[in-house]
Amino acid sequence: MGIRRKPPTVATPQTEPMTDRRSETDSADEWVELVDGTHLDQYRYVLAESLAAEAVAPTYDAWRQYVRDHHGDVFAAVAADSTHIDGTDAEADASSRAAARELFVETLAFDYLLVRLLESLESQYECELTRPLAADAAIEFDPEFETVHQFVRSRLDADQSFEDALARFASVADSGAVAKLHSACVSPRARRAFGRYDTPPGLAMLALESGEQIERDALETGRKTDRETLEAGRKTDRETLEAGGQTDRDPKGIAVDDENESTGLDFDTESVPLVLDPGCGAGAFVAAAASRLLDEGLPEAASATDGPPDAVACSRLADIVAAVRGFDVSPTAVRASRLAVALAIRPLLEVIDERVRACPRIVLGDVVETTVDDAPLSGQRADVILANPPWLTWDALPERVKSRWRNGPIADPALDLFGREGAEARLGYANDDLSVPYAWTCLDRYLVDGGRAAFVLKRDLLTGPAGERIRRETLGARSITHDHVHDFGSLSPFSGVDAGAVLFTLRIGTGPETTPAADGIPATWWSAADDSAHSRTANEAAEGAGLFESPETMRRSFDRSPGRLVPADPTDPSSAWIREDAERRAIGESGYRIRHGVKDDAKAVYALDRATIERHGIEKTHVYPYLKSKHIVKYGLFGYDHHLVPQRQAGEENEAKLRDETPATYEYLHSHRQRLLERSSSWFEGGPFYSLFGLGQYTWADYKVVWCRLGFKPHFAVVSTVTDPLLGEQPVVPGDHCMFIGTDDEREAHYLCGLLNSAPYQRCLRDISSGGKSSLSKSTVARLLLPEWAATPQQCRLAELSQLAHEIVPDHVDCSKRAYNQKTIPELESVQAEIDRTVEEFLAAHTGRDPRETE
Repeated sequence: MGIRRKPPTVATPQTEPMTDRRSETDSADEWVELVDGTHLDQYRYVLAESLAAEAVAPTYDAWRQYVRDHHGDVFAAVAADSTHIDGTDAEADASSRAAARELFVETLAFDYLLVRLLESLESQYECELTRPLAADAAIEFDPEFETVHQFVRSRLDADQSFEDALARFASVADSGAVAKLHSACVSPRARRAFGRYDTPPGLAMLALESGEQIERDALETGRKTDRETLEAGRKTDRETLEAGGQTDRDPKGIAVDDENESTGLDFDTESVPLVLDPGCGAGAFVAAAASRLLDEGLPEAASATDGPPDAVACSRLADIVAAVRGFDVSPTAVRASRLAVALAIRPLLEVIDERVRACPRIVLGDVVETTVDDAPLSGQRADVILANPPWLTWDALPERVKSRWRNGPIADPALDLFGREGAEARLGYANDDLSVPYAWTCLDRYLVDGGRAAFVLKRDLLTGPAGERIRRETLGARSITHDHVHDFGSLSPFSGVDAGAVLFTLRIGTGPETTPAADGIPATWWSAADDSAHSRTANEAAEGAGLFESPETMRRSFDRSPGRLVPADPTDPSSAWIREDAERRAIGESGYRIRHGVKDDAKAVYALDRATIERHGIEKTHVYPYLKSKHIVKYGLFGYDHHLVPQRQAGEENEAKLRDETPATYEYLHSHRQRLLERSSSWFEGGPFYSLFGLGQYTWADYKVVWCRLGFKPHFAVVSTVTDPLLGEQPVVPGDHCMFIGTDDEREAHYLCGLLNSAPYQRCLRDISSGGKSSLSKSTVARLLLPEWAATPQQCRLAELSQLAHEIVPDHVDCSKRAYNQKTIPELESVQAEIDRTVEEFLAAHTGRDPRETE
């Protein structure tokens, strides 16, 4: 039965309108007409109305189980974004089911579009590019997407405009358009749920350029396989093809789907390197590798072969499809990457007259489970790995996913992929990133000795504790040589992601060869060419503006600065990597313990306003002035919030006392008991259901030097108590995004604040921090030279100057935060200048370096 009119857009309470998805598109692109027509809307409508149908329900159920097995319960996470804190369990379940329906419809609609595009390519170029997702998957995959597509398609009217749009895309689109299709067809909510942030083409091609010696270096390692036998078999295949026949191994033509076929290493010979992307997304890396092989290899093959162009193209096609391989846990990523590679090799398909089988070797797989013996490697290690691992913090992972990693790659003690556990993890390493064990697992499992790799990773990993594993010189018994780092600073290659990015390129071997710490690691720093034209906001849209479309566009759009990275501690190559010309006088021994602010993971419960306090009759005993990042400026506060802190220290067993002495407070917390018990972090294990973390005697120190740990805002201030109209005089409590040093000595606190706000320390922080999400974490500030308070003349002078600065700031905060940041306060600048001079002298005395000496 056909659809006679455009059905309404399928929506649930969690669904973002289709117009939101299309806001990221450019009407000038050839692919826009594919998503602007009614055909995909009709597909979504029919599918949403057919979830209980016999042809759909088994796949829907199997897909939900597959998602839970490999991603955790993302449906509940998506639903939680819009579920009210007071919602019942039944309402939460209903919201989760609605989210699952939404994500399934979006996933299948996008997959349907990819299938139709591959079919259009097959029809135009008489080739075979498709096969079922489960046909050669490296992991179990039960959902039958193809069956669902057939069912829905049979219920849609013919749409010639859609067919024409498919044909135009197949004939003119480049591989980068696949990522744009993904952004246009799949809502930001769904992309976030599955951690899909597609690598822009320019970044992928830059990764290949950075390793342009890959093929020659790989040959020099003398890697030996059964290449002679395998190449002899390939030669036989080619001779047969050139004679117009078929091979024994492939009745349809090119033997590019034989899982036992080997590839070589050098673009300049008949052998090419085996390139792997173990998380291929929209196919940026695999498409870039295929394009590189096409550009580098086809001219030599054409000039060296006496056969007709068709035979030369067949031979080269066999090389490329056999050489470029990938896998991904997402079924739509597998299909998208196959399409991206097919578009990259389209020039070969255009000159081949006979029907050939050229389905890219990209399959379903999962780094946790997939081994080198599984497809697509089938026993061969890769010569090159190119990857953009998932950017997920360990603490944010569902417990099911954590368990799979703990029982899988992390279980190998020799690799030491992620060794911190228990209290140590809770006290600062829970933000370790999954990308680290992910990338190093790929190196260990899939990369040949002497092979190269390029990883796009968070900039935080250059300096933070989560990157310590990345910065080491060994992986198990093998050595690692870091070849180059591209640091993109505040530029944002990925739309919708604020975290800074770096591109690491490295080699792995069996010998003692490593990068000498004294020599440093070659690096390139990328920055906006014109700060006024490319502000932080503009840079966040750089990917959408096409500034990362190619390395050439990137070089025209951005400034580059070459240099070297060196370990902050010359005796420890895995210590934070900083620029060789960094301000280092302020690096040294810290005499102070840095503390984390109060963490509750339930702001909707603990954050209070006057109306909530009065409505519930909450006693003021446990309500405190609470600091967020927005409240902290240099030498002062810009307001505060009210927060419920029902304990004096983490895990305190005070439930009976709280119930007896402050019954309204207890009743308020008890009404949210289920929500509080559902907090997933191990920080809240033990103690009452309302337990907090980051809470102890240090929280109640008379004076605290506070700062925001997120972003790069090196603003330090001394706080003590405030007199609040509602609460009276109460001590200030630093919040979750804050770090602090506590002391009961006012002068000591101001000495530390003056030190940290001084120009030398601010420059040092700029150099040793990543500039990313956790730029001013405990690990970063702990590397600073913070001599203990001894009431020396210089320390006392710094304390006096800081106190003076704190007296100036309150007279200037009676305005908006933006207006304050734009202010020039002459008297404060004068105090700051003296603080800077005093600290220069202070550092000279401690380091033996003249403050007039230049870096």
